[in-house]
Amino acid sequence: MTDRPGAILGRRYKLEYCLGAGAMARVWCATDLRTGERVAIKRVLESVRDPVDTTARFLDEIRVTRTVEHPHVAAGLDHGYDGGPFLVLEWVDGVDAHALVSRAERVPVAAGAVIALDLADALAAVHAHRTGVLHRDIAPGNVLLSRDGRALLADFGLARWLACPRSQPGHIVVGKLGYLPPEVLRGRVHGVRADLYGLGATLWELLAGRRLWAHETDPTARARAWLHSPRMPLSEAAPEVPAQLAAVVDRCLAMDPALRPANARALREALERALARDRITPCRDELACSVWAASRDLPVLGPTTRVRRSRAAYVTVSAMAVPATIRPRAIAAAG
Repeated sequence: MTDRPGAILGRRYKLEYCLGAGAMARVWCATDLRTGERVAIKRVLESVRDPVDTTARFLDEIRVTRTVEHPHVAAGLDHGYDGGPFLVLEWVDGVDAHALVSRAERVPVAAGAVIALDLADALAAVHAHRTGVLHRDIAPGNVLLSRDGRALLADFGLARWLACPRSQPGHIVVGKLGYLPPEVLRGRVHGVRADLYGLGATLWELLAGRRLWAHETDPTARARAWLHSPRMPLSEAAPEVPAQLAAVVDRCLAMDPALRPANARALREALERALARDRITPCRDELACSVWAASRDLPVLGPTTRVRRSRAAYVTVSAMAVPATIRPRAIAAAG
């Protein structure tokens, strides 16, 4: 089946228009014909569908997204199989953080504080999952910002289970250059502090209003720069950012992972202390204003109120309807 506007997946979800596509998957705006609500549908590109590799990794993403529940993690509502697996996600009315970074404008400190606290909470929940999950791809494009002033962590396509990590050749590096910590680039064993580096790089760019490593375009040169060139402290790139908050962001970007916060919960506590000392009050209205400014050319497609339904209400495809080649993982995803 070829995905196209008007196509219906799982006899329930009508594809409206493509929101965007990457190297591996495409995301669609869709309508749930049963509830009338707007949802997002993620599908692996037909050109790269492979039951052994790509599809298996996508089913891992389904399992993570369907089992991690948190107000600041984009919710996985349903999944199914229709010419290939698909994942149904909650609709977030707004933009991703990349839209703010690309405007080359500093996010107000009070809005940046909201993003930092929301994402620290999201990461704490992800890392504390019963099997433990590393996101491994925290970057502005995977941070969703809603028009009502919320930040949500999205896209678990590169996530790895801490309890049962997928074997991967040491020379293969996954993630976005610019948001990967030195230990990942060097192929070393890494843990939850690697995710904190990606969060730190994202916050640095939002608060500074510029890319952290924009001066290098060649991937090899960029990787060499991250490993050997001194990084500009946030306090120097954006003197307007209060000192204590800037210090916490810079700590997340420490070259030595031991110098970063121990985990996302410790980061949340450090942020709270910094905001108190700097006398910053996080303000969702400030964030909402920034999101509206970045999305003023986009249509308002529906209410911004977050809808959390029982996951059982969204199950539309039984595990036995999934081809046998990928059935075991599909059953695990539904559990």
